[in-house]
Amino acid sequence: MKRIIYVAGVNRKHLAEQANSVPYWLLSATLLRKYPHWLDAYLIKRTVIWDPGTFTEDCISYQGYRAFIDRHVKFRHQYMQYDEIGNPEATEWYLKDMRRRGYRPIPILQPGGDERMLQTESLLFIGGLVPMSELSRTQYLDNLLNSSVRARLHLLGMMRNEWFAPYSAAVQGDNTSWIPRSEWNRRKTPAEWMLEYGEQWVPHQPHKTVQLTLF
Repeated sequence: MKRIIYVAGVNRKHLAEQANSVPYWLLSATLLRKYPHWLDAYLIKRTVIWDPGTFTEDCISYQGYRAFIDRHVKFRHQYMQYDEIGNPEATEWYLKDMRRRGYRPIPILQPGGDERMLQTESLLFIGGLVPMSELSRTQYLDNLLNSSVRARLHLLGMMRNEWFAPYSAAVQGDNTSWIPRSEWNRRKTPAEWMLEYGEQWVPHQPHKTVQLTLF
């Protein structure tokens, strides 16, 4: 199955230059709230999704995010709803309120949120995955996606093949691992990292735990 891994974390011109070879960017309104006009040249003919960046300290406010969308988000870009990490009720309220105001955000399903969106939305972001342990994440996704899912899914913060291979609905992800923050990140050059982003082919491979339940 084909999946697309978005480059996340671009907030400086030198990072934009390093990520320029990948046409899929997920950008943070929090990190770019003081909108840099050099960014415009990099967004031409690029597939862009805007993230409010509410996982970040000192994140943009709900009112500020709406104002940012009005001023800076191009008509061809997509943008996520405003959300609140760990609070599915507040996240659901933000989605309803944005839609009531005429915005068309991509919804986010936080753990404990309304799982009916898996059937009613065309594209849905799955949030809350990064803080989970690998075992908890596997169990959560297996339970969440153990039946037919109509929505196309973006797994927030995920890029490794094993998080996409078991789920045919999981077609998008994103990650900031390419940014050289430590020796771990620097084990590859930015150009080598970029080979792991963009369009990828991942063979379908169900988890063994799922396979065993079928027999």
